[in-house]
Amino acid sequence: MVADQLLSRTLNPRSIALFGTSPAQSVIEQCQKLGFTGQLWPVHPTRESIAGVQCFKSIADLPSAPDVAFIAVNRNATIDVVAQLAKIGTGGAVCYASGFAESGTQSGVDGIVLQQKLVAAAGEMPLLGPNCYGYINSLDGVALWPDQHGCKPETTGSAIVSQSGNVGLNLTLQQRGLNLAYMVTVGNQAVAGVEDCLEVFINDSRVTSIGLFIEAIVDPVRFARLAHYAAQRNLRIVALQTGRSEVGALIAASHTASLAGRRRAYEALFARCGVAMVNSPTELIETLKLLNHGGALTGNKLVSLSCSGGEASLIADLSEKTTLCFQPFDDEQHRRISATLTELVSIGNPFDYHTFMWGDRVATANTFTQVMNGPQDATLLILDTPPRDDHQSDSWTVAALALGDAVHATQRRGVVVATMPECVTPDVRDAARTANMSVLQGLQESLAALDAAAWLGANLPGELPATVVAPRNTKLIDEAEAKLMLSRNGVTVPAGARSRREELVATAKNVGYPVTLKGLGLAHKSESGAVRVGIKDSDELILAAGSMPEEIGEFLVEQTISNIVAEVLVSVRRDAPVGWLITLGAGGIFTELWRDTVCLLAPATNAEIARALQEMRIAPLLNGFRGKPAANIDALVELIQKLIGTALNNDLVEIELNPVLVTPKSAVAVDALMIAEQL
Repeated sequence: MVADQLLSRTLNPRSIALFGTSPAQSVIEQCQKLGFTGQLWPVHPTRESIAGVQCFKSIADLPSAPDVAFIAVNRNATIDVVAQLAKIGTGGAVCYASGFAESGTQSGVDGIVLQQKLVAAAGEMPLLGPNCYGYINSLDGVALWPDQHGCKPETTGSAIVSQSGNVGLNLTLQQRGLNLAYMVTVGNQAVAGVEDCLEVFINDSRVTSIGLFIEAIVDPVRFARLAHYAAQRNLRIVALQTGRSEVGALIAASHTASLAGRRRAYEALFARCGVAMVNSPTELIETLKLLNHGGALTGNKLVSLSCSGGEASLIADLSEKTTLCFQPFDDEQHRRISATLTELVSIGNPFDYHTFMWGDRVATANTFTQVMNGPQDATLLILDTPPRDDHQSDSWTVAALALGDAVHATQRRGVVVATMPECVTPDVRDAARTANMSVLQGLQESLAALDAAAWLGANLPGELPATVVAPRNTKLIDEAEAKLMLSRNGVTVPAGARSRREELVATAKNVGYPVTLKGLGLAHKSESGAVRVGIKDSDELILAAGSMPEEIGEFLVEQTISNIVAEVLVSVRRDAPVGWLITLGAGGIFTELWRDTVCLLAPATNAEIARALQEMRIAPLLNGFRGKPAANIDALVELIQKLIGTALNNDLVEIELNPVLVTPKSAVAVDALMIAEQL
C-alpha cells in the first residue's frame, strides 16, 4: 500500500494529464462543470484539442509531472503509459481499463500477470484501479470521472470509497440531501486501496463522516488502526459490505479481484473496529447524513413527535426490529408537556400531539421545547411535506421551524423524518439546515440510520485483531491427539484413553464407567453411528463397538459427563485476511437446528466473551432457567480463552468443540474437530 501523503496529491491535484479520447473528454467536461481551477493536460498523438483544451503529443511534451493522470486507453497501452508517468515523477494515476486480475485468463491472456506488470510499472507511484471508474473531489472541484454524476461543489461533507464504479455513480445521484465531499472508486486495488483512501479522508478536516461500499478489506489490522485514528478525530465510519450471502459471494468473486469476505467475519471485524454496518445504499446515505449533523447519538433513547396516531403506531412497530427505545415520559416531563396542550391530547411516547396547534409556530415550538427538555438522546419529528409545486406546504414548514426553535431553546438534538422519502421540500431542508438538524427520508431507512448512529455512540474501536495468513495445506488431527494438545494447553477435556478394539473392556475399566465410546478417524462421528454416550458396563460396551463401522480400528474411551446445564459450540478458526474468528453458539444437536451463534475476533477479553455468551438464545439456560442450576460461566469463559491460545500458538487452522458441556461446576470439551496447517 502507498503512503497517505502520496495519495493526498493524487486526490487533491492542481494538474491533471488525460489519456484517451471520449473518456478524457468527459473528464475535462466534468472538471469544468465542478469548477476545477487547475491545469488540464490532454495527451493525444494526433488530436489538436479535446473538449476545447489543447492537446500535448506525448508525455515528454508535458510542462511538468502532473499531480494525477486519468488513463483510459487499452490495458496493454495502460502499462506503458503508467511506466512513463512513474518515471517523470507523476503524483498518481487512475487506470480506467479492465481486463486485469478481475478477468482471470481470457483468450489466452492472463489478467493476473498483466496486473503484476502494471504494479511493477507504477513503482512508487500511487495508482487507483485498474478496472476503476475514477473519483470525484467536490471540495476542490476535481472529477476524474468519465460520466455524468450528481456531485456539486461542497465545503464539507461525507467521503465514500467504493469498490464498484456503478454503485459509486448511483450514490452520487442521490436526491436525499447528502453533502458528498469525496467519491473514490478503487477497482482492483492493485496498488492503492480502501485503507489508503481512508487515511486521506481522516486527515482532511473538511470530511465529516466516512462511508464504505466494499466487498473485502485487504489489510484488516491497518484498517483497525485507521478506525481508531478516525474515532480520535471524532470521525465515524459506516460500511455496506457486499458478498455476505452465498450467492453474493459468488458474484463478488467474479466481479472484482478481491475475495468477498464471510458475513460473520466481517460483522465481527467491523464491531471490533467501531464501524457501523448497514444493509442498503439508502441506509448508508441516511446514516451519513445523521452523522454530518451532530455525529453519533449519545444513546438509543428517542422521542417521536407526530400529529397522527397512525404514524405513532407505525414508528413504534418498526422500531421493534432495532435497539431503539421509546421510553414513557416521567411524571415531571409529562406535567410540563401537558401544560402546553388541551385536555383532549393524550401524552405518550411515541407522541401524537394532534393538530390543534397546526400552523402556529409559537405554540408548536412551546410544546416541542417541553418534549425535547428530557433525558432522550434525540427527538424525531415525523413530517411528510407535500412535495409538488402546486401544493401549499407552508404549514408543514412551520412545524419544521418550530422543531428548530425547540432545538435552539434546549440545545438538544432534533431530527426531521419523512416516512415517504420523496415528501421533503427545499423549505423544510432549509429550516433543518439552519438548526443543524438532519432530514431523514424513508421511515425504515431512518430507523436503521438512527440505530446505527446509536450503536456508534456506544461502541468505540477495540483492541486490534490478530493477524492471520491463509494456510497452504491442511491436515485433520484425530480427536485423541487433538484432546492431548487441548489438555496440554489448559482446555478441560474428559478423562480418557485411546484404545484398540480388542482392548476396549480393559481400557473402559481403567477410565471408569459410565463411559463414552467414539470411533477415531472420522470428522463427523455422530452421522456415521460412531458415538455412544453413557455406556454403563462391559456388555453395553461390546454391543456398542460391534454396531460401529468395521473399518474403525481405534477408539477413544472417555468418562461421561453428567449434571449438564447446557451444550455449547465453541470454535476458533483462521478467516484470512479478516482475523481469527471465534464462534459461540448452541451446541450438540441444536447447532444446525437453531443456528444460534455469536461471533467475535481474537484476541477477546473475558468481558467481551461473557457479553457474547449472553447474546445467545440459550443464555437463559446458562443463567439457570426456571429454577434449574446455572452453568459455571467463568469456567466456560476460561475454556474459551484457553482454546484461543491453543489456536494462535500451534499452527492450527481451526478448532471446533461441539459440544462443550457446561455444568454448575465445570466446562468440558467432549468433542473436538481440529485442523492444522501442514508445514
